[in-house]
Amino acid sequence: MCATHGIDLAGPAKLYVITHREWNAVKVGIGACTGYNSRLLQHERQGWDLYRARDYTTGAAAYDVEQAVLDRLRGAKLCPFLTKDVMPNGWSETCSTDRVTAGEVWTMVEEETRRSPGAYAPRAGTRARAAFMFDAEAAAEEMRARGYEPLVPYPGRTNATWPSRCTTCGHVGRPTFNAVRNGGQGCRICRTRAAQAKRAAATAPKAVEVMRAAGFEPLEPYRTSQTPWHCRCTTCGRESTPTYSNVNNGGSRCRFCSSKSSNPEQAETEMLAAGFQPLEPYPGRATDPWPCRCTCGNDVLTRLSFVRSGTTGCKKCPRAGGRTDPAKAAAEVRQAGFEPLETYPGKTTDRWRCRCACGTKATVTLANLRRGRTRCGTCSRDDTTPATGAPPGSEASTQAPTAICGTPRQAS
Repeated sequence: MCATHGIDLAGPAKLYVITHREWNAVKVGIGACTGYNSRLLQHERQGWDLYRARDYTTGAAAYDVEQAVLDRLRGAKLCPFLTKDVMPNGWSETCSTDRVTAGEVWTMVEEETRRSPGAYAPRAGTRARAAFMFDAEAAAEEMRARGYEPLVPYPGRTNATWPSRCTTCGHVGRPTFNAVRNGGQGCRICRTRAAQAKRAAATAPKAVEVMRAAGFEPLEPYRTSQTPWHCRCTTCGRESTPTYSNVNNGGSRCRFCSSKSSNPEQAETEMLAAGFQPLEPYPGRATDPWPCRCTCGNDVLTRLSFVRSGTTGCKKCPRAGGRTDPAKAAAEVRQAGFEPLETYPGKTTDRWRCRCACGTKATVTLANLRRGRTRCGTCSRDDTTPATGAPPGSEASTQAPTAICGTPRQAS
């Protein structure tokens, strides 16, 4: 029996009889009437030759004639002839040419066609008619009965996609009328949710046991392993939303009990103990930036997680091991042979205007001095090049320092 989903039951179709010389076989079949039938092309590649073909106004009419001919052939035990191994598609409609010729099969086709009183009339026989024309309104009503609300008129073909909205979940899909009517195809979103609900029902008892063993009391039904699950910690009594997947894989501690989270009072106490005065309420998470004032008076943007990691001061605060104290920085510069001409800029990489022991004004950085670059450009040239005629140490004889400066600048 040919499958009806391969053709349009409401559109034109072709019934054909083909022969195979090597296999000594004859076959009857139907296909869509689109150019040179694709079904015939498939058979032609396998060595079949077209004997005769007839066009029908609908696939339903062609299907009825084909089934009537096959009933007569099977009643005479003339088919099937080939096996599924030899011909996977269409083997059940084949006969041996030694027992029935292609002309005799075609005569049956003509007789069954004339026997039909109308183009869409059901054929006589015990087999129920499987294909018929569909009215657009009837098709739409059947879609609604199956849970779909059509968004466009009936496309005219039962195997064409039909944009529709699921009346249960509202999802817009493109099912075919054949799939909905014959296979009972439902909305894929509803099918997925139903499958998830079935899995959740099977997993829920074990999931509840695992959560309770880890110290959590579920406050809502189980859904999926990756969905946050509203629970209450049996130790501290606080509510949180762990996932069953994390708890089942070993992350079984409450985030409050494990000090990964804090209430506002506890967080403020920790910040004050570390030397920070909060300027705003606790942002809610240990990793969120929190404006505070350090004991040195500097306003900073720090995090509770930094304090818990050992941070006890801001970058400019000496107790934090951060930026150098201005008095200490000036002492280091003087020890290297320079006299500061302005206050410490605040960072070891900031440019600092100073005067070298030779009298040259230079721009230095504390970072370079700490690396051992303690000579200005004039002192370096005096050691490597002849004099230029100007007295050493005079501003007229100096160029922009290169040994310790950042960007060259003119001495003034």
